[in-house]
Amino acid sequence: MIEYIIIAVLLIISVYFGARFFLLSKSIKDVKDDFKEICEDMETSRKVTLSHPDRNLEKLLKEFNVYLRDTQKYRIDQLRREKDLRRQIQSISHDLRTPLTSILGYVELIKDNDCVEEDKIEYINIIQKKSKALQNLIQSFYDLSRLESDEYNIELKETDVHKILMEQLLTTYNDFEKRNIEAEINIGEKPIMLNVDSNALSRIYSNLIGNAVKYSISMFNVEMEEIDHQVIMKFSNDTDNLVEDDLENLFKRFYMKDKSRNNQSSGLGLTVTKLLVEKIGGEITAELRESILTFIVKFKK
Repeated sequence: MIEYIIIAVLLIISVYFGARFFLLSKSIKDVKDDFKEICEDMETSRKVTLSHPDRNLEKLLKEFNVYLRDTQKYRIDQLRREKDLRRQIQSISHDLRTPLTSILGYVELIKDNDCVEEDKIEYINIIQKKSKALQNLIQSFYDLSRLESDEYNIELKETDVHKILMEQLLTTYNDFEKRNIEAEINIGEKPIMLNVDSNALSRIYSNLIGNAVKYSISMFNVEMEEIDHQVIMKFSNDTDNLVEDDLENLFKRFYMKDKSRNNQSSGLGLTVTKLLVEKIGGEITAELRESILTFIVKFKK
């Protein structure tokens, strides 16, 4: 009798472990299949799961899924960077090719034996203008590269930010007049000292004022004031083609509202401006109210 009981117990144990082995083998096969499918599409957010519960395997898969999640995130970020890089290369190629094509075209016109002296002078002036635009584009690409790689040299020292702004406004005032843009200056007269890099600040002013020259319809306003241990500057211009949703994209690389890219803008000016502002300890934001776009720059004193 005891022998039958022992045999029955052994049989039950054998069946139990046989079933466990079968389920474990099936679970491992399912895990293998899941992992293979996930590896074929790393952009998915799927996790490896067990078809049958197993406490030890669940602990292992928990750690494995953490690793898999990090790998998936890295892969998605990598694909996004590759996509951004391709888009940037296309943008850079377009921006460089456009003025170069124009320059080469005018060079051919000058070489033409039928080209009169008066036309040659006009073409040379156009070539000079296009070359300057090309130089500015290359400088923007170079500055962006240095800023993002933390190679842009910054020298902080006590600087009269009011004086530098006034100098920039004086150099561009004729540009506003040529476009019949009414410029209103409200920056006071007294010096305002901040611990900033003067070259970086000049570039910030130049980019923001230049942006207004390009895109203003009829008005431009600049303000500067000290409030609660802060220096606040506002650069405003009217616009007719921006909406609230555009604001979050204005500081992105190569973003331009005009998708045709015929306005000779690289789409880098505001990106470089934001990086420079942050580099010298400030912050910049944009707001849109009743078709008036305002860039607000703040520095702590």
